[in-house]
Amino acid sequence: MNANYLKSKLEKNFTILYSGEKGRSAHEFIIDCRPFKKLNIEVTDIAKRLMDYGFHAPTVSFPVPGTIMIEPTESENLEELDRFCEAMIEIRKEIKQIEAGDLDVKDNM
Repeated sequence: MNANYLKSKLEKNFTILYSGEKGRSAHEFIIDCRPFKKLNIEVTDIAKRLMDYGFHAPTVSFPVPGTIMIEPTESENLEELDRFCEAMIEIRKEIKQIEAGDLDVKDNM
């Protein structure tokens, strides 16, 4: 349930790989970070940025290179799930600023 909640909140900002029947995930889902490589942003950069927000870095590049696997436990409360979504959306906003040229490709968050 938590994975699907996060997926539904984040799929407007990130490409989600391998959705199952009816667009649902099981206990995890995968965010594709490979398109950001053209901006010199690696999946590990996003994982490290999540650490700046106080989150343990999720699984990166497994099972698909250049992706982040999000696997929330069912014991996470709604407040923490929303806090994670807010962090990911802020990170995506930063990436959009780099895409737009508002932030330098090499010197940014």
